[in-house]
Amino acid sequence: MLDGSVFPHLSLSTQSFIRTAYGLLVAATLVQALPQARRFFVSERWGGYAQQGRGVDWVQNPAALPVVLALWFGSALALVAGRWTVPAALINVLLCRYFFIQMRWRGVLRGMGAPGFIANWLALAVLLIEYTRYYAPQLHELALLVLQVDFALIMLSAGVYKFSAGYRANNGMELGMANPEWGYWWRFWSRQRPDAWWFRVFNELAWSTEVIAAILMLFPPTRLVGGMLILVTFIFIASQIRLGFLCEMVMVCCLIYVYPGSSVDAALAALGVPAEPAVTAFAPSFANLLLAAALWVYLAALPFAHVGLAINLYARKRFPGMLQRILEIYTNTFGIIVWRVFSADHTNFLIEIDECRPDGSRRRISTWGEGLRFGHVAESITVTTLFTTLKYYPSNSALFTDRLLRYARTLPRLTGSTLEFRYVAVVKREDRFDFVVGATYTVDVTNNTVDERVIDPSISVRAPVAESPVHEAARPGTYAPAR
Repeated sequence: MLDGSVFPHLSLSTQSFIRTAYGLLVAATLVQALPQARRFFVSERWGGYAQQGRGVDWVQNPAALPVVLALWFGSALALVAGRWTVPAALINVLLCRYFFIQMRWRGVLRGMGAPGFIANWLALAVLLIEYTRYYAPQLHELALLVLQVDFALIMLSAGVYKFSAGYRANNGMELGMANPEWGYWWRFWSRQRPDAWWFRVFNELAWSTEVIAAILMLFPPTRLVGGMLILVTFIFIASQIRLGFLCEMVMVCCLIYVYPGSSVDAALAALGVPAEPAVTAFAPSFANLLLAAALWVYLAALPFAHVGLAINLYARKRFPGMLQRILEIYTNTFGIIVWRVFSADHTNFLIEIDECRPDGSRRRISTWGEGLRFGHVAESITVTTLFTTLKYYPSNSALFTDRLLRYARTLPRLTGSTLEFRYVAVVKREDRFDFVVGATYTVDVTNNTVDERVIDPSISVRAPVAESPVHEAARPGTYAPAR
């Protein structure tokens, strides 16, 4: 049967599967991050990635780190076990919100990019589903509707951006697949012809599937079809691109469209995840009234928020005074963004890092796809977004220099050594992909200097790809152009 009702439903077995799968993915994310925890979750005062400050240093320090990780692991395991799920989900939301959203503009880790963004979104989804299941069953369907519309608009935003940023010109997926910084099978793909028909198919499907699926997810009779389209798409992406657990989390997000009695619902139930009975617990009536109001307001504001960001980005216009400020506060508070993940501006280059020692010898530091540090997607995100600063803020060289120096201080080196960062463009030749050094950046951490040297003038480190809508924004955290 089809679910044609405006307000969607979830079976208890599907709810339990979503909660359990997410808990496992959070735990797996933390296990993967453990060797990097002293960088990912600690302030630069102690050698980490977060920009130091009084509040940051209070939370992100070596003494607090074990407590933070214990709370985070504990909340993830409680979600898996189905015990104390609402407080566990709340703890997880607070930690995700802090590290993945609040710290997005306050550290070179950039909130772990898209993997952090989706982990935070799904954290809120699980909290809403679990809370309304036990404490506000009368709001359960409303909460699910808000989540479905929100996720559909995220996918629509991502698809529209890909459409406008080069995918239609066959400038997208193939660059990431042939890039050692991102692709699992880059050696194979880099030997293929850039104009091969399969790359064209990948790129057309990448943007069109997200747009079509998003539209389907907005209409009750086709919601499940749209969700499954995205799920299948990310199965393929997971087989090609190193993105941590982003793809798996997106697949779990898609399960919020599974209605009771569907074949997918039956398949999830057959997996045997225990489905606890929905026993209603007491919650203050005013709290549920506030939640209901917040859900309706958020749902009503969603289209305006996304349209506002689109006007800032694509039309390159800012709203008058306070209206622009309200848009920025609202979207940054709730983590509403234009999802620009995996566009050509991110994937048409890679960065090679060498230590240049006083005796004249060199040591390669960046071994993409290998080892604990440079095999982690967050390291790719960190290094890539350092250099997209040149494209997003070409006139603000001080911002780039500051970020690069902060990152360079975290790299191992001998006393007296300098670090060389090479901007290597992924260039399309007639019969293959080539890797060409466009510029080098010599970083002297001791003297806090960065020296840029252009190697190939035909490669611009500051210009976005020709089709890209990227323009210089007023500052990090907004898409509005500078005045």
